[in-house]
Amino acid sequence: MAGLFLNICGPVVSDTAYVNNELVAKDVEATLPEVTPTTADVQAMGTMSIPIWQYLENLELSITKIGVDKGLRSMMKPEPLNLELRFVQTVTDANGNTKNVGCKAFMKGIPNKLPEIAVTPGESTENECTMMLTRYQLFANGEEMFLIDRLAGICRIAGKDYAADLSSML
Repeated sequence: MAGLFLNICGPVVSDTAYVNNELVAKDVEATLPEVTPTTADVQAMGTMSIPIWQYLENLELSITKIGVDKGLRSMMKPEPLNLELRFVQTVTDANGNTKNVGCKAFMKGIPNKLPEIAVTPGESTENECTMMLTRYQLFANGEEMFLIDRLAGICRIAGKDYAADLSSML
């Protein structure tokens, strides 16, 4: 099928991290959570595992923060936090034009540990901050990709809430 083209998403060129609407880090390495449904085994020509999108595994956010400072301190408070990660990625269209596209992840979570801090003369500290999330929403170029809100019972992917029918039946 000639003539079909998808925009090519390129590298992330910059990012910022916020806790409770306060800038805490720039140009960090972050790993947004993997959203994994639990599975149930059913019999269909042997055992087959079916994903159950109304029950999810833990959502874990990981941010590697350089240095020991007030930003690290803000990220590690053992209380519910509002988190935001903004990042810019390049996108190339069919004509070869490249532009920057903004992406945002909005999350709510609680730190699940204080990071170990390795101190070596002449080197920066790299502190891996991890948080267990109750809410995770991702936007790319202003369009919602998905919203997972465990406490509100929402599992919306590409505009469809896969948990909505559950509430209407209870």
